[in-house]
Parts: sequence; structure tokens; C-alpha cells
Amino acid sequence: MLTRLWSPAFKKDGKPRPVIDLHAGLNIVEGADEAQNSIGKSTLLQIIDFVYAGGDFLKSDAVLLPQAVGHHTIYFSLHLSGKDHHFSRTTDRHGFVTRYRDPMWKQAEEELSLYDYQSFLLEQYALQQTGGTWRELVGRFSRYDERDIALLDRPLAAAAGASDTDGAKALLELFGAYDEIEHLQSRYDQVNKEVSTLNAMAKGKYSSYIKLTTKKERDTAQRELLEARIEAKQLRTHADLDLFQTEQKARQEQALKRARMRPLVQELDAINSRLAIVEATLSGQTRITTRDLEEFYEFFPNSNRESLETIEYYHHQLTGILEEQLHEQQRHYLAQVTKLKLAIDNFKAQILALGESVSLDDETYDQSARIQARIDRLDEQIRTFDHNEELKAERKKLKHDIAEVIPRLLGELTDTINAQMKTINDALYPNKHRKSPLFSFKAATKGVSYSFDHNGDRGSGAKAKNLIVFDLAVLTTTPLPFVIHDSAIIKPVAFAPVRELLNVYAHTSALTSGAHEPKQVFFSFDATKAYGTGAEHTVAENQIIHLGEDAEALYGFTWNTEEEGEQTK
Repeated sequence: MLTRLWSPAFKKDGKPRPVIDLHAGLNIVEGADEAQNSIGKSTLLQIIDFVYAGGDFLKSDAVLLPQAVGHHTIYFSLHLSGKDHHFSRTTDRHGFVTRYRDPMWKQAEEELSLYDYQSFLLEQYALQQTGGTWRELVGRFSRYDERDIALLDRPLAAAAGASDTDGAKALLELFGAYDEIEHLQSRYDQVNKEVSTLNAMAKGKYSSYIKLTTKKERDTAQRELLEARIEAKQLRTHADLDLFQTEQKARQEQALKRARMRPLVQELDAINSRLAIVEATLSGQTRITTRDLEEFYEFFPNSNRESLETIEYYHHQLTGILEEQLHEQQRHYLAQVTKLKLAIDNFKAQILALGESVSLDDETYDQSARIQARIDRLDEQIRTFDHNEELKAERKKLKHDIAEVIPRLLGELTDTINAQMKTINDALYPNKHRKSPLFSFKAATKGVSYSFDHNGDRGSGAKAKNLIVFDLAVLTTTPLPFVIHDSAIIKPVAFAPVRELLNVYAHTSALTSGAHEPKQVFFSFDATKAYGTGAEHTVAENQIIHLGEDAEALYGFTWNTEEEGEQTK
């Protein structure tokens, strides 16, 4: 709820105006009894819309005309969910909103982008679940511009060129019904497109995997698939048996070759052992040194030293005499080792080759691949056909839901709006009820549209009154937090229903927004005395500011009057 509004540019008699305090329900911007123009009534309504992230105030005379005010800052406070929030928005930096810690707007806390600020409003007013944007939901119910007020036959049009489907969408979002309808329609469009594509591909034979169009073709493909799987199984059975027999024969040959190779390995081990002894002898590794004997004597002191040393002496002598023979023996052993290794390696290669030979031949491989490709193709054809049939069944159900569920839902919402419009219209004519306008949602090719019927009375006064009645019905039946109405909207309406309208406006204080705060109506009004004592009393109770000409205008002056010396001579 908007509770406070101020700008240093607001002046009266040359001095800054005090903060404007706003309240629940009806907030009247009152003009003088002479119903003067250009004193700031509509401008203040535009400023309130500017506070709520609107942009039309930026194009107003107050901002654009060189002789007017120019760029300035608007300070305001919102009371949402029991908490006060203080902000400002400046016309020359309108893409940002500043948040303050204090109600005097002195201690800036942070700067929000306009997008983030609108997200804040959506969340605080509990409108984020509607799926609509902030301005999409509230903007079309801010009627302060004569161009907007002129759209009396299209109350949901945000602008002259806006589509009726966009307006209907916004209202459905406020009712929380748009997502359900949009889901049904978008899912139907998606399913229908997919079915049409699959049907076209199958009929045109553009893909070998998408070609079944009838149940008969599907049954034929199922039989062919069964036959192909049987053929593949038989091929695998024969191939497995051939492979088993080949493998068994290979294993027998491998065992035979391993048996023939084993003595060669044993003989190689024995020759390597003898070769090692010869090489050790030639290198002197088998000789016993004096140091070795001394260590031996320490453990065996009673040994016959003379005999041992004599034996070792002759051993050394014998090694020297047989050295040539040892070299010859070494060459013999090395030749045997080389020969045995070649034989053993040959056996190993044969054994390995026997193991690798146990595999399918190329013809069997090719035949198996052809059968498997056929199985895959038939399987995918059947799967695609079944999927398409499922989509057709879903499309049929969605079409039924669109034909039954959506009209029923739209009918219920239509009844809700029309019933509320009748209640409000009856309140405007308590002595003799008049026909209320008729609103109707209607299904369109792309989305949902609407119609607004003045129910037999197309006079300008009736049309203007009907627009007000519609807005108040939406305010009453949806989470819409406020409406903005300029005095121009009631000019064609008779005095008596306007007096009653002021009371209806005032009773909106009993309505609660999603922010758990009362809803509000911002209304500019002038020539109060012309509407009688009852109107004067209601205006006095709900007035937030009184504006007049010149120094009593919103900005303390008017820029549409000629000064002395400016008159045409």
C-alpha cells in the first residue's frame, strides 16, 4: 500500500509542500470547484503510476516542457506485509530506484534496477505465481491518459494497438487461470505438430525408420521382426557351435605343442645351470682366497690347515691348465641355449596363433550385421508408430479438454466478473437498477480473447460508467492491488451515479491485497459541490491533497498561462 509521497518540486505558495499521506481505499486528488485544468491532478496520478514503475510520467508536460518543472525526484513509502519500505525514483535516472533506511529519505541503502524493483513488487504483492510481469498486470488499470480512457469498448487494452488476447491473458493471470489454459493449448500445439510431422514422413517414405502408417503395416513389421530375430538366433547358434568345435580342436593342438615344448624348456634350464658354473669358474668366483681360509679357521680352529691349503693350491693350478677347455665348453653351451630358445619361441608362436584363430569368418560377420540392421530398422519403425499412436491419443484428449475444460473455466470466470459488475452497477443505481455491462472470455485461434458489451446502452456516459464498473469488479475479484482513475472518466456520467460511485470507491478499503494490506483507489475529482452534500462528505474524508490554480497547483505554478508581455500584439 502506498502510504507517503513527496517531492521537493511539489510547492504551494512558493514553499515546499508537506509529505502527502495516503490511506486504505479511496485516495482523492481534489481540484477546485471551478474544475480548472492543468493544475496537477492528472499529473499526480501519473506520478503514482511512476511510483509503481510506470513510464508515462516521463512523457508528461511537467517533465518535457522547458517552461515546466523538468527532471526531479519522487520520494515515496510503501507499507507491505506489515513493514515500511522507503524509496525514490528520479526522472533522469528512471531505470533505477533507490531504497532508504529511514522515512525521511536521507540514508540511502541500495540502488535497485527497475527490473529488480518490479520483481520486488511482484513478490511483495504475491503476484509472482501468476506468471505475468508487474506492469502487464497493473498497468492497464491505470487510467489517467485520455487515450486510455477512450478505449471504452476494450477495457483490457494497454494501448490502442494492443491485442485483445494480451489483455485477456493479463486478466487470466490475475485470476491465476492462465497457466492451466496455456499449458493445455501449448501442449496441444506441440503434440499436433509432432503427429503431423511423423505422418508426413511416414507417408512420404522419407526415412527407412519412419514408414508405418496403418495398424496392418505395423502387424506385418512385427511378424518380419520376429522372423529376423529367429534367423539371428539360429545364426548365433550355428556360429557358436562352429566356434566351440574350432576352439576345442585348437585347445587340443595347444596342449600337444605345450607337451612337446616342455622337455625343451627343462633342457634349457639344465644347460643354463651348467653354463653358469663354467662362467663362474672362468671369472674366478669359485676360487678360495687366503682371507676365506682365515675366516674358516676362526670357526674351525682344529682343521688340518696344511691339507686344505695344498688342495686349494692344486685347484688353482688345475683351473689354469683347463681354462681353454672351459672356454670351449662355454661356447658349446651358448650355442645349445640359442638353439633351444628358437625352438621354444616357435612353439609359443604356434600356440598363440591357435588361440587367435578361434573367430568368425567374414561371411558370417556380414550376414549377422545385415540381420541385426534389419532388426534395428523394424524395431524403430514399430516404436515410432506406437509413439505416434500414443501422441494421437493424447491429442484427442487435449482437444477434448480444450473443448470442454477451457470453456467451462472461462465460463466460470465470466460469471464471476459479470456477477460482480451487476453488484457494483446496482449500487450506482439503488432506486432503479439498470442493465450492467457484459464481459465474456472467448476462445481464439491463438489463445483466449474477450468481448465487452455495453448491453444496449452505447451512450458516452454509459460507456464511461461501464469502464469504471469493470475495473472495480476486477479489483474486487482478483489480487489487483489498486486502480487509478482520472476525473475525465466520469465527466459524461450523471451526478447521481457518481455520488454513489464515491461510496463504492470508499468501500474498497475492506479489500485486501496479496501484501496483506488494504487495496487502494487513486482518483482525481473536482467540482465537488456540484455533486451534493453526500459527495462533499465522502471527498472530505478521503482527500489526500487539494489543488488549485497558480500558486496552489501541484508544483506551485502553472505553465499554460500567459505572462504580461507575452500576449500577441
